[in-house]
Order: sequence, then C-alpha cells, then structure tokens
Amino acid sequence: MINPLAAYRRWVYDYVNRLYLLSGYDFNRDFTVAVVMYTPMVIVTLIAAYVLAPISVVRSLLLLAVIVLLVDYLSVLIYANAKVYVRSSHFERYLTNTLMVMIPLIASGLTLEELISTLANIERDPYIAREFRLILRDTREGGMDILTALRASLNRVPSRTYSEIFSLIAETYLISANLADILMLKLEYLVRNKYNRLRSTTQALGLIMEIYLVIALLLPILLVLIVITLSPLGPIYLGPIILSPTLALLITTLIYSPAMGYVTYILIDSTISSIE
Repeated sequence: MINPLAAYRRWVYDYVNRLYLLSGYDFNRDFTVAVVMYTPMVIVTLIAAYVLAPISVVRSLLLLAVIVLLVDYLSVLIYANAKVYVRSSHFERYLTNTLMVMIPLIASGLTLEELISTLANIERDPYIAREFRLILRDTREGGMDILTALRASLNRVPSRTYSEIFSLIAETYLISANLADILMLKLEYLVRNKYNRLRSTTQALGLIMEIYLVIALLLPILLVLIVITLSPLGPIYLGPIILSPTLALLITTLIYSPAMGYVTYILIDSTISSIE
C-alpha cells in the first residue's frame, strides 16, 4: 500500500525538480522544495488550531499566520513557474536570430563543440547564451560528449522551436554534410511563420483601433447628444441619479473614456508582445 505522505513528498520533489531543470537551474531548489512541501502541512495545522481555539485574539493571530503562509506559498510557486515561462519566451522570440548566426558558422566547417563555444561567447540573449554555457559545462566538467550534452539540453529548454532546431542538429550532424542547407530551410519556415503572425497581428491591431474609436470616442459623444436632445422632455434617470448633460459629459470624460483607453492599451500591449 502506498504511503500518502511518501507519495506527496515524491510528487513535490518531481515537480520542483522539473521546474528547476526547465528554468536552467535558475532558482534555489532546496528552499523551494521546503516551502512547497511543508507550508501546506503548517497551514492545515494552523487551520485546525483556528477551529479549536476559544480565544478570539488567538484565532485572529492564527488566521493572519495562515494568510501570510498562503501568500508565501503561492509567491514561491509563481516565482518558479515565472522563471520557466520567461526562459521559454526568450527562446521562442530570439532563437531565429541565433539560427541566422549559426548557419554561416556551420557552413564554415566548425565542429559542433566549436559552434556551441562560439555561440556561448557571441549570443546576445542572456538566456540562450546561458544554455550554451550549460552544454559546454556538461562536456568539459560533466564528462559528456557534445551530442549527449546537446540531447540533455533538449530536456532542459521549454521551447518547441529550440527542440526542433537542435534535435535536427543532433540527428543529422554525423550523417549529413548538408546541415547548413537543412537549417536554412528551417530558418525560412520560421521567418515565414513570423511574417504570418506579424500580418495577423497588424490586422488585429487595426480592428482594436476601430473598436476603440467607436466605443471610447464616438459613443460618449453620441450619449451626450442624446441626453441634450431628450432633456427638454423631462429628467433622465440613471438608476437613482438624474442624468443631466453636464453629468453625462463628466462621466464619459473622467470615467468611461479613460477606462476604455486603459483597457485598449492593455489589449494593444499584449498583442504587440506576442510577436516580439
């Protein structure tokens, strides 16, 4: 019969170790394991004490401790997952530039280890450069050959683009003399894919701006004109509030239009960030 506590400990170790690997060993694994493993146990204990405690002051202190521990627990989890997400986004965004540099180097006849060493020195993106240094560390200090270190890197990088490019290199390096030509085809595919995303994003931005003009600019003007037109017929009620032209102008100018502008800014920023 499986021990629930042992199963829980194993799950925590596996989960944190997976995040630690995908982050490129970029956070304190032991601290994260301790927080993720023991904080829920402490929270459950404090909740039980909160239920049984008869004194209101003690109950308040226990509740405050539970809230603090829960915030700390979630913060550590979010931080570890954010490390993985940021690293993945860097590889997806900037690996095309790295591939542009790799192809001439491969065509010049560099060995795979020389290629990784050169990229580790000239790569501008810190996350990609760090991964190349980790590959070199595995070969020079870990005793791996370059292909084994490269395959280990595929499990460490949370990027489909990276996996496609470097698995292709690992599979064809020893059996194909046309690796540069093969990578050029991959580069053309990535550039074409990025161009298609750019075109669809441009269309989406145009649609967002059209919606913004109608909802945030024209609709408030139309509302004020309607209020001005109907005000001679009697008071216009907005719930318990009598809606006068002046009040309608103030609401649309000071509340509605700024709120819609902020929402539109968030939409535009997230849309542009998706293609960077």
